[in-house]
Amino acid sequence: MEKNDNRLVMNVYNTNKNRKSSKFNLFAFLVFILLMFSSVLMIGLLILGIITSLKQESDISIDSNIFGLPNMEWWKWDQYYPNNIFGNYLYAFKNLTLKMNNTYIVGLFNPTRVKTEVEVNLFTAFLNTILYAGVGGFFQAFIPLFMGYLCAKYKNKLSRVFYLIALFVIAIPIVGNQPSVINLMRNLRLFDTLIGDWIRRSTFTNVYFLLFYAYFTTIPDDYGESAEIDGATQFSTMFRIYLPLALPMFFTIYLLVFVAAWNDFTTPMLYMPSYPTISYLLYFKTTVNSGSAFNSDVRRMAALMLSAIPITVLFIAFNKRLMTNLAVGGIKG
Repeated sequence: MEKNDNRLVMNVYNTNKNRKSSKFNLFAFLVFILLMFSSVLMIGLLILGIITSLKQESDISIDSNIFGLPNMEWWKWDQYYPNNIFGNYLYAFKNLTLKMNNTYIVGLFNPTRVKTEVEVNLFTAFLNTILYAGVGGFFQAFIPLFMGYLCAKYKNKLSRVFYLIALFVIAIPIVGNQPSVINLMRNLRLFDTLIGDWIRRSTFTNVYFLLFYAYFTTIPDDYGESAEIDGATQFSTMFRIYLPLALPMFFTIYLLVFVAAWNDFTTPMLYMPSYPTISYLLYFKTTVNSGSAFNSDVRRMAALMLSAIPITVLFIAFNKRLMTNLAVGGIKG
């Protein structure tokens, strides 16, 4: 009887286990289908954009060849023939320029009227974008990392105050604060400067602070205690032990911030009008300037494809590092 009862229990257990595994496989299959559909859609749109950038305007306006390949008569390279297959890219590379004047007042006690003349090309806009998205993005990702570590590993009243301030700012929506921020930066003479924008973005009151804070609370304090026993200082413990453990998460957040800043044109337009970025330049050439030849769909698409090349190269170079899963192990006694 006991053997039969044990077999019955094992059969029920195996049946329930198989049911759970079948449900899990079904869920995984549905998620796989959804991700595949999303990936195919994104890749298809990218391919359509590349094909459109290689067409002539007549392929779309006259022949209505929206989804087809470019006209085969353009598939030849001739530097003296303006309508070759890469003509749209050459036009975008040479003519993505912007010239404008800006006037604003800075200073609180001694107001001064500042006039700037801006003339940028694609290379200058690319450099401004690196300074805005690359350097500014580093501060935007590192300050939450730094403050998340301090608030997680140093339990005192001051760290608790900083944590509550971050929660309050994140939870309470602050709407319409841009005029106040611009006025403050003008009074401090930080408006329309790269350093002023870096200072403005050096804040920890965002969701990234909560991610780093939650991560550092999961790391045992034994790492730091072992380092202190060996004679390590608080500074070396932070920068040589704890912060390197968070590098995969830091690079992932930095990539997200970098891509968002690369595609952002409203923020540079408001805070740095004398430092047009690539997205800022594309916005003016394709939207604001109605008389520009970039209103042509094919040339606009070529300009957009040019701006997407650095992001594509960055992702291809660092995708394995950024997509690595972070596992925190324990300390063996």
